[in-house]
Amino acid sequence: MEFTPVVSEVNSPYGGRLVERVRKHVPEELRKVEIPKRYALDAEKIAVGAFSPLEGFMGSGEVESVLERGTLESGLPWTIPIILPLWRGLEVEVGEEILLTHGSEGFAVMTVEETFRLDRRRFAERVYGTLDPAHPGVRQTMEMSEFAVSGSIELVKRITGDRTPREVREEISKFGWKTVAGYQTRNPPHRAHEYVIRTAMELVDGVLIHPVVGELKTDDFPPEVIVESYKVFIDEFLPKRKVLFDTLNIAMRYAGPKAAVFLAIIRKNFGCTHFVVGRDMAGVGSYYDPYGAQKALKELDLGIEVIALGEAFYCRRCDGVVSERNCDHDGDLRVKISMTQVRRMLSQGVEPPREMIRPEVLTILKRSFERSDSSLKSSK
Repeated sequence: MEFTPVVSEVNSPYGGRLVERVRKHVPEELRKVEIPKRYALDAEKIAVGAFSPLEGFMGSGEVESVLERGTLESGLPWTIPIILPLWRGLEVEVGEEILLTHGSEGFAVMTVEETFRLDRRRFAERVYGTLDPAHPGVRQTMEMSEFAVSGSIELVKRITGDRTPREVREEISKFGWKTVAGYQTRNPPHRAHEYVIRTAMELVDGVLIHPVVGELKTDDFPPEVIVESYKVFIDEFLPKRKVLFDTLNIAMRYAGPKAAVFLAIIRKNFGCTHFVVGRDMAGVGSYYDPYGAQKALKELDLGIEVIALGEAFYCRRCDGVVSERNCDHDGDLRVKISMTQVRRMLSQGVEPPREMIRPEVLTILKRSFERSDSSLKSSK
């Protein structure tokens, strides 16, 4: 584990100002444009300030800056372009206001600033570091439109139950925390996750457990299972004075180190002074260096301190969950802990051991698998 002291201004919003863009009056004549879930979630998060300092979907210059230099045009580090593809047959005019809808419900006004062509292959290679169609990010990129539209966003109504950055900051203030570690996850908690969270609690006043639940891979657990698992885990095993839990409804970007930088920026906007980074954050398959995220975050000055942790596992000799940085035992003495392994065991009808996952959480996951099996059987 590596830890550096916090500085006084570190939990200010990224870029120095929390973006909050709300529209109270919407003219009835505005044209409605339905957009897919992942982009609707991004629009909401732009407007509430989760993606500060962005005020809208990026234009061609901003996208080029991010892809080529890893910064916004202002020079601030930024690694993931936030774009809105323009679907075939849809025409918009520069300066036009359109009402973005999701599920036919209007939720945000966008003022069109530019339409432009996307080089999808270059986009995929720059963001994900590969053109392998098996990579979920590459596949999603190559399936989207080759045109995009940029413009500022104003929120009319929320489409998720997530707290906003301002609301989370108010909760942090009520707790009286001066230092807060953001904990990123997209899985239910297993014992290695627990080890990481408890380690962070030793170093800061509180931990924001903030799972991404908006849009995940098809083999990830459903959002409702992730939320239920964490609520049980927190209620049964963690000190309430040290934990704040909320969801982050965005599409998960499986871009390894670049995604980790993006996720750290988001947590800074939510008021975190520190960001917990373990092994292979935001990775998928074997595309990325397992500790590439830690390296990338240490090289950048984002104004959020990194709590860098080694891979955690259960050691039979030590009789507990430890990390590769505090235990040298190897071979059969190590029990690897991963949610991939938990899912595999459950799919094979094998119960994961309590050294890997708490029974209280396992009960929820087993119930989810039983429902999935029932759905598959009824669909045949």
